[in-house]
Amino acid sequence: MYTTEQLTQRWEDQRAIKNLMGKYANIVLLNREQEVFSRFWSDDEPTLAFNDGVYRGAEAVRAYYDACRDRNALVASLLQKRFPERLGGMSAEEIYGIGPFKVMPMYCPIIEVAGDGATAKGLWYCQGAKNDVEDCGPRARWTLGWFAVDFIREDDGWRIWHMQYVNDVDSTCGQSWGKPQTAYPALAEFEPLRDFQYPAYTESMTVRPYYTPDRPVTEAPAIPEPYETFADTFSYAV
Repeated sequence: MYTTEQLTQRWEDQRAIKNLMGKYANIVLLNREQEVFSRFWSDDEPTLAFNDGVYRGAEAVRAYYDACRDRNALVASLLQKRFPERLGGMSAEEIYGIGPFKVMPMYCPIIEVAGDGATAKGLWYCQGAKNDVEDCGPRARWTLGWFAVDFIREDDGWRIWHMQYVNDVDSTCGQSWGKPQTAYPALAEFEPLRDFQYPAYTESMTVRPYYTPDRPVTEAPAIPEPYETFADTFSYAV
């Protein structure tokens, strides 16, 4: 049983966590990933997991977002060369962010704040669209998957602690997501994107297999349940 004051605080905590994740999605949409770690993440042994691997520790997680920034800058420079009549007279700062359009709307939030108020857990479904530039040129993809997040309260408010962003579907628009994807031929003007590499995972592993018609039944990430302290519950850290 909670007092009225405690219930109000828990409601405010849930609201703050929803806003945090909404801001996260909007920062990525605006191609400002270089701000993500300092604005939203804890540096207390964080983990960031995708379908095929996990980054462990503040240095590794920050390096991933810095690589997103570097790739955005590379895309912008290649588009500037491809369209000199429109972009040729603009500075690197002015063209930064053109090209990628990464939409990650989050639905169906399930949020549980610990009884002690020190941590929280959240699960969202995400039906997204990743419109990016690859070595074949502009390419649009559908994504269907999950954000599963542990949060920790720090002096300046709630922070992301452990996060899984895992998809069931990551498919080229216009192709069946139930069949093998057909690669498009590379274009010489975008060849540098073929060689771009994100930092190696701290650990490569199958966190969640993508959907295929013969994939065994694969449950969603665990749904948060009420808990008193973090020691009483599971962790989304892989």
